[in-house]
Amino acid sequence: MISDIFSQIFTSNSGLQTFITVCLIILCLYPVIGALFWFFGSLSYRFLKKGRKETNFVELAPDEQPMITIMIPAHNEEVMIEETIEYLATMLNYSNYEILVINDGSTDQTLPILQNLQEKYDKLRVINILKN
Repeated sequence: MISDIFSQIFTSNSGLQTFITVCLIILCLYPVIGALFWFFGSLSYRFLKKGRKETNFVELAPDEQPMITIMIPAHNEEVMIEETIEYLATMLNYSNYEILVINDGSTDQTLPILQNLQEKYDKLRVINILKN
């Protein structure tokens, strides 16, 4: 049945009509085929991959770790900033990093807290912006 349709399209039409018909078929079938790929891709992820932990990670030696910067914007964060910096400085399982805190014109005690922490942790850098 489908082969009959295609044989009629390609034998009875001129070249331009055949080209237009093929383009219209592609235009109509593309969303359907794309939706099928998305549907079956999501099913395969759901049942084959999700929830399974990767176990083949290799921890890099400290001299092989790329340098990363953890950027933290801070505006009036005196309540949370010390706890956040303490956590990052002590709990990370990574050695080649810096913590960059941008104090964006805080009017509370954020800057003095950051200055005290900067004396304690050498990987902490603070940029102070006077006006928000």
